[in-house]
Amino acid sequence: MDEVTVKGLHRIKVKDDKGDPDEALLEIRFRKFEFCRRSVSRRKYPALTLTVIHAQERRTPKRRKKIEWKLQGGGLEIANR
Repeated sequence: MDEVTVKGLHRIKVKDDKGDPDEALLEIRFRKFEFCRRSVSRRKYPALTLTVIHAQERRTPKRRKKIEWKLQGGGLEIANR
């Protein structure tokens, strides 16, 4: 997903390792992938289109682990504002 440009930024509230409030700025990227099945199955089933959403924190925080989330799903519609 590094080759995909950042589509947006999202600020969230989290807690650090000690339970103190902190804020994280996430870079949001998404992309659709099409997976083709083997030639035997291709006649029965169409290609599978998956959407991958990747949210990653811009900087590495000092008092907690860096946030990195990946969500993969089929049939999700992603629209820009």
